[in-house]
Parts: sequence; C-alpha cells; structure tokens
Amino acid sequence: MFKKYLVLMILFFPDTVLSAQFDLWETGMTLTDVVEIARQHNVPIRQSGVHSPNKNFDKSFLNERFWSAKEVVYVTNLLGMGAKVVLKIHPDWPRRVYEIEIRFAGKSSSQEFKSELLEMLAGKYGQPNKALLSLRKTYRWQPAEGDQIILTMYSFPVLSYVDANLKDHALKQMGYKAKNQKHGFVQQDSNKF
Repeated sequence: MFKKYLVLMILFFPDTVLSAQFDLWETGMTLTDVVEIARQHNVPIRQSGVHSPNKNFDKSFLNERFWSAKEVVYVTNLLGMGAKVVLKIHPDWPRRVYEIEIRFAGKSSSQEFKSELLEMLAGKYGQPNKALLSLRKTYRWQPAEGDQIILTMYSFPVLSYVDANLKDHALKQMGYKAKNQKHGFVQQDSNKF
C-alpha cells in the first residue's frame, strides 16, 4: 500500500527529494551514474589523491583504481571560493554515493563568509535542528528522514550532504573489512615473531 502512494507521490510531485542532493549529485546514485553525469557536464572527476591540471572530464582517469576508490573528487569554484567536492562511495556493489562533502578553501576561513554560508543554508532549510557544540561549531539539518546536511566550522567550513542510513552501512562494512584484514595479517604473520 505504501509503495503505491510513494509511486503516485513521485508521479504527481516529480521534484520530491528522496535523497540528499547537491548540484548535480545525490546520495544513492551509483558510481557509474556519477561518471555519466560528469561526462555530460564536463566535470573533472578523479579518484581521491590523483592530481591533474586538466579542468575537463578525462576518461583516462577512469582506471581500475578509480572504480575501486573510496572517494571521487573534483575542484571547483563555489560562492566565489575554491572548493573541493568529495563524493564518498559505499564499498559494496553497486557502489553508491553515501555522502557529498564540500571542503571550502581560500578566503572562506573569514567569519563573514561562514556567517553568510550559515545564513544561506538556514534560509533554504530553516534553522538547524541541532547546533552541536564541541571544539568547533557544527550545525545539522534533517530535510527528510534519513538525510542530513551538516555544516562544520573548522578553520575552513566543510558542508556535507549525507544519507545517514547508507553511510552507517558503509562505515560498518568498511570497519568489518578493515578488522578482518587486520586479523588476517596478524594470524598470517604471527609465526614470524
């Protein structure tokens, strides 16, 4: 019954958001979808850690390491500031985006920019549900169930669009794999000591 209503809701309200979205990207899209959108819009995506002066989409970067990467990145200009957009990818098939992180740089460290960014987000999503206090200020919005938008004020602001359920699953999977690899290493080499 719920599925019928959901399908009807999508048909009548095509702008209904079922995932966290930023620019061209949305959580839940596959890595293959990311590549296709990057190709169509000439976005210079790369595996995290790979640098290139090329500011266009380049299929030569789509190698085996790219397809197994934990993060896919590109550098752009947002709100007049340099920014790195990081698409964090779930480790299991079908490799899906679980978080979109925007790391601002340059003059974005100014209090004025941070205030304007917070004001812009509050204007679009309302006042944050939670303002978490720690060594840095963190603001959180929950525009839909399971989705979060998090603005963290480090020396430079970091803005994240998160599918909380997919992220939790991804982190559990990565933790499980890391734990198993670690234990496999210890067991395998224990006779050498």
